[in-house]
Amino acid sequence: MYDLRLWLSKKGSLKYVSHLDMFRLMQRAVRRAGIPLWYTEGFNPHPYISFLLALSLGIEGEGEPVDLRIVGEMTPEEVRERLNAVLPRGLSVVAAAPPQDKPAAIAFGRYDVYLDPAQISGAELQDVLAGGGLTCQKSGKSGHKKIMKTVDVSAQLREWQIEEKDGSLLLHVVLPAGSTVNLNPLQLLEAVSEKRGAPVYACSAVRTALLKADGKEFR
Repeated sequence: MYDLRLWLSKKGSLKYVSHLDMFRLMQRAVRRAGIPLWYTEGFNPHPYISFLLALSLGIEGEGEPVDLRIVGEMTPEEVRERLNAVLPRGLSVVAAAPPQDKPAAIAFGRYDVYLDPAQISGAELQDVLAGGGLTCQKSGKSGHKKIMKTVDVSAQLREWQIEEKDGSLLLHVVLPAGSTVNLNPLQLLEAVSEKRGAPVYACSAVRTALLKADGKEFR
């Protein structure tokens, strides 16, 4: 028995599949692929499948980590090949290897966000991001009640870079993605839209990597 970390690419229409539905999809795929998983003990045993960090709806992922516990001698490469044979279009296992880092080490997400330059220029976007005062509304809890709270987005911006690419404006940005603070690029654009008084929408957004607190890639 050994622990195995899969890295999933989630693209196209699969970006609209929720975290809970992704879990159900993987359960079915593992059964169809004949992967020998370890099952939890107790009254209602279930296969050990752990998505380490939820990906927000509408955002694609190039390397989303999922942990499995394999029983027997099936190799990581065979697990990858078997799963890719049964996963739907838009979802694939790009790598499989024993985990190197603990899930709690995840601190940031690195994103590529494509924007329409007709909505905002690179110079204006740079000014807005550098000017501070960016806030957005996020849902939270106070006791058992759901509330909306204001988040200081500017304080969460770690780094960013703006470039023009293939007729689009491409924003490379690093945002908090840990278990305590989490901000996605769509919320960042909400804050940008609020500050400038005009909407800015993402043509597409992709999480390209997860990072540890020291800036190194989570593995």
